[in-house]
Amino acid sequence: MTFFHTETNAARAGAQSPEAEVLFACSRADGAGVQIPEKLDWAALVEAAEYHGLAPILHGVVERAPAGQVPEDAARLLRDCYRDSARRNLIFTAKLLELLDAFGGEGVEVVAVKGPVLAEMLYSDPVLRPFSDLDLLVRKQDVASALGILTRAGYRLGEHLARLSARGLLRLEFEVLLQNAQMPPVDLQWEIGLGDYPFCYDPEILWRSRQRTRIAGREVAGLSPESLMLFLCVHGAKHMWSRLHWLGDLARLARRQPDWEAALETATQAGCLRPVLLGLLLAHEVAGAAVPEAIVRRAGEVEAVRRLAEQVVSRLNRIPPDVPDGVELTRFNALLAEQRWKQVRHYAGMLRAPTDEELKLVALPERLFFLYYPLRAVRLALKYGARLLGR
Repeated sequence: MTFFHTETNAARAGAQSPEAEVLFACSRADGAGVQIPEKLDWAALVEAAEYHGLAPILHGVVERAPAGQVPEDAARLLRDCYRDSARRNLIFTAKLLELLDAFGGEGVEVVAVKGPVLAEMLYSDPVLRPFSDLDLLVRKQDVASALGILTRAGYRLGEHLARLSARGLLRLEFEVLLQNAQMPPVDLQWEIGLGDYPFCYDPEILWRSRQRTRIAGREVAGLSPESLMLFLCVHGAKHMWSRLHWLGDLARLARRQPDWEAALETATQAGCLRPVLLGLLLAHEVAGAAVPEAIVRRAGEVEAVRRLAEQVVSRLNRIPPDVPDGVELTRFNALLAEQRWKQVRHYAGMLRAPTDEELKLVALPERLFFLYYPLRAVRLALKYGARLLGR
């Protein structure tokens, strides 16, 4: 039983383009059996494939196509994407193992999520899953130590964050990006989201589910399939499921035959049942995930989940891709929240200050952080007021 179809949603927003059909097919498998229509806007397809993280998979499709069916410039671009993904995979994996050794050497527990571990765990060829940074989860009490380890490894925070005290950083952020021009960026995370986010569950749920996984012949700490499902579904909802490869991740995770009852119990315990049901419904309908019919039916019976799933599919059909803005993301997650007070709190979170933007604009001492609130209000008024006037 299905509750919506990609064809139905495409019809509502206009017929699904052949480019979108190819991308949806690439999200369902590692490129096997994907048919290439006769007429394609190859420039638009390649651009959208890069955005959706599907360019390496599309490269494999093109490699198997009959001679002359694919323009040489498109084939060359996709070949370059695949090679770049392979190069980044090797570099990022080597750096990840080096950093895990550094954390272990100083007794700081860390879990690698997404990135090379996800690619190795879920994909037949890890090169097919591109990534842009290394995601490391630490406990909140270990953030200062973790920052020290990364600093000694040559990483730096942005100037607007580096000037904050550890207490100020923990109060304002739940993750930070550290960079070095010669090394892969590191996304250091200690919470799932800020306090106003509707699905900010206790990260100890993830810590309790740790299990050993293998990458590049070594065992490292990872997440159980059930907790990884929770993590991926909440992450996808946070970003409005705006990229197809996130649904491809879930579809591949479903093939590992997780304990579905335990997965839903974990989601319920975390207060995240709706985002998990949404992710599984989308993965089933868009990426062909082998989700049990009872779970698909349960997801379709929740009106908010069903309507938001239709909204996601309609957006995913758009070529070129339509990137959601902050207001759209806030509205989406607020509608997914079960309690009204969580919805109100999430909307109010748009006024939270300072954000990265305000910190970059004006450098105030922490004792004067209250002055960022009027600055935030002015910035929002200018940004969204101009859009309303434009409409």
